[in-house]
Amino acid sequence: MVLVVDPNLEMVPDFAGNLYAGIRADLEAATNQTGEEVVACLTETWNADHNARVAEWNQEREAEAGALTEAERVRTAQENEERIQREAEAERERLEAEKKKPKMNSFEHASSVGDYLTPRPAQYAIQKLTNFEYVELWYFLPEGCRDALKSSRSVADNDLSITRTDDQLMLRPTSAFKASKAAMVDHELSFSIFLRAKNLFLVQISKAKWPQPNVDALSLFFWHLENHSIRNNSDIGDMVILTYASRVRQDWHDRLKRDEGFNIGNINENLIRTINEELWDKVRSRTLNIVRPQSRADVEQIH
Repeated sequence: MVLVVDPNLEMVPDFAGNLYAGIRADLEAATNQTGEEVVACLTETWNADHNARVAEWNQEREAEAGALTEAERVRTAQENEERIQREAEAERERLEAEKKKPKMNSFEHASSVGDYLTPRPAQYAIQKLTNFEYVELWYFLPEGCRDALKSSRSVADNDLSITRTDDQLMLRPTSAFKASKAAMVDHELSFSIFLRAKNLFLVQISKAKWPQPNVDALSLFFWHLENHSIRNNSDIGDMVILTYASRVRQDWHDRLKRDEGFNIGNINENLIRTINEELWDKVRSRTLNIVRPQSRADVEQIH
């Protein structure tokens, strides 16, 4: 039975008083004891019961106090654990933000600018290289770099676009996303210009931290094409090589995105022969169109 009143507050009843006269008389008759003996017996019985209830009360209070102490300990431990987790999460977020925060590298105090400055391609081309994407070689020609400089001067400072980088939205100049209207596809370049463009292109992909095996494969790719025998054995050899380079390099990037990459440095001679036949067919077709007699309808259409 749970006690609801503190027994320590109870007073010993006055068993010698008039209130207990009837009880004393009955006990005197039943036990053949004197009145004083009966009062002493009643007091002793009450004290024994009182002491037992006091002990029970104190035990209950100690149990309650222990439960409260344990609850407080659990609450404090839980709060500490939550605080530690919050602090750890805050530290992780701080470190993550620190990783994404732009950093400026140091420099050698004894160094100076070089004797030659590499032409800077358009931000559009640099962004493409940063994302390991295909971009036309024209952007790496002096003409392409001059066009980039001209475009950067004409774009307003507040002309910005939103892009996502590392799960973060960032503002970048619109010029980083706009292809130049003057750009030419690779197979429309002359072969000498094509070779000039690929040199700066190889420099820029190294600066863009492309994997070294990919850089090496592209270097070998251009070397094989520059020295391919078809350039000396066919009147359209340069056009065949330029068309092969344009198509294969773009296909290489597409396949890398699908994790189906191949070694671009290995030249496919069958594909070169196919492109050679395709271009010769176009040459013959144009030649026939030039030399064939024109019908009356053709003449009227021209006029």
